[in-house]
Amino acid sequence: MMRGALIETSARTILNQGISQNQRETALKLLKRGKLTIEEIAEDTGLSVSEVEQLAGLQTV
Repeated sequence: MMRGALIETSARTILNQGISQNQRETALKLLKRGKLTIEEIAEDTGLSVSEVEQLAGLQTV
């Protein structure tokens, strides 16, 4: 019984990581377009402003 709960927890973790990766990829695409503010991108992707700022810094490197 305990093993099923562990598998479910692992599956949720993997799913959440996938969602986070998709959010970051979307934010990077929006940053490259240069039409939205960091705040707008954060709101649209569900990322925090600081996460989008970090991605913006990575984009220019």
